[in-house]
Amino acid sequence: MIEDAFTAVVTGALARSGFVPPAVNEARTFVFACRPLLVHVPVAAQLLDAGETGRAERFRFEHDRTTYILAHAVWRIALAMCLDVAPTKVSLIAAPAGQPTLPGTGLSTSLSHASDWVAIAVCRAATTGIDIEQEPSRVRLGDMIDTICTPAEMARVMSLEAAGRGTALLALWTRKEALLKAFGVGLGVDPTTIDAGTDDLVASPSIDGMFPACWIGNLDLPLGLVGAFAVPTSVVRVEQHRLVWD
Repeated sequence: MIEDAFTAVVTGALARSGFVPPAVNEARTFVFACRPLLVHVPVAAQLLDAGETGRAERFRFEHDRTTYILAHAVWRIALAMCLDVAPTKVSLIAAPAGQPTLPGTGLSTSLSHASDWVAIAVCRAATTGIDIEQEPSRVRLGDMIDTICTPAEMARVMSLEAAGRGTALLALWTRKEALLKAFGVGLGVDPTTIDAGTDDLVASPSIDGMFPACWIGNLDLPLGLVGAFAVPTSVVRVEQHRLVWD
């Protein structure tokens, strides 16, 4: 089947990268470019569920639509490997805040994309979050520093040479986004209330204690990208992979 051929392309790239299902208290992340997969868009679209298909159809620009389709199709194939099911049988359920969940599987997952690039995290623990952004940012983060940073974060950024502040602020933003995703709150929580600029553990802002404290790590990414992941304190190993297409 054509779908099987596309799945073989993706599983082959995952295997070459060293990606395997995460063990208990382990996380795996991988990044890839969508452009080499554009020829597969019609087939990839067949792997999405009805909700994903509807969201894809609502994108105004073709580039955004195709990136969404390819990102979610590759995501489903990777999760199918971890769950030993068909990609169409992966049950990705959105939590109230939009966080993707895999109920009853023991896995957590997260996805982010920036232009042509996609980053995905799969973790055998309660939660995970991942975020990537293009550098330089298309958004003037410097003009938003007081709505992004805690006072301590602002002081650290402003202590840098002016030329390095933009990169530092973008890296800080990806760390904060990864945390907010892991905590399942997104931008429903004021970013200035969470310090993501240190190596200390960060407690969940949720009053119901649904998610554990997390630690943050930076992603090893191609030039022009900045990113981070967040995982619970129980996670003792995070492996990073990059997919290369034949």
